[in-house]
Amino acid sequence: MSGLEVKLLSPETWLDFEALFGKHKGLRGGCWCTFFRCTSAEFERMTREEHKAFQAQLVSQGRGHGLLVYDSGTPVAWCQFGPPTEFPHYDHGRVYPTLELAADATPQWRIACLMADKHRRREGLATFALKAALEKICEYGGGVVEAFPFDGPTNVQPHHTGSVEMFRREGFETIARIGKHTVLMRRIVQPDPLEFRAPNTRF
Repeated sequence: MSGLEVKLLSPETWLDFEALFGKHKGLRGGCWCTFFRCTSAEFERMTREEHKAFQAQLVSQGRGHGLLVYDSGTPVAWCQFGPPTEFPHYDHGRVYPTLELAADATPQWRIACLMADKHRRREGLATFALKAALEKICEYGGGVVEAFPFDGPTNVQPHHTGSVEMFRREGFETIARIGKHTVLMRRIVQPDPLEFRAPNTRF
């Protein structure tokens, strides 16, 4: 898609993130994309405003990982991704910790959330954001990438995690069902030697 720009979430782009999510009332349940950044109990203890404040704190600390997609300077889509330790929600689930995974299947990255402006849906913006995130992961050295897309009936409100088909088109393979409407998928992203950053580069 031509004319689109990508920027990482940072203190400099926080106001753009705030504008995009504020337009959607913080997204599902006033989440502000914090649901996967903590345990379910921690999330439930916070109010909508506290979710936003928590995300703002992560950003100020350099831990608000994700990227924004812009069209003519306006933020229109978002993808949250980062190291697995930044998304502990999955590790505290009932199924994920019981999976017997090979040593070489240890993830280096997780993609947690995908969303597009409600007035710009069906334009491929979420897919564009996913592709941009995979390109960034490639730049950062690649590795095993996990995703947790929604797989359920259309009358169930999705969790803004993308669809199985979306990830399958990008080379992800289904590993296991870890929830009623959640599937674990994985893909290995090979690093680009021309873009690879040193291991001590802070993401």
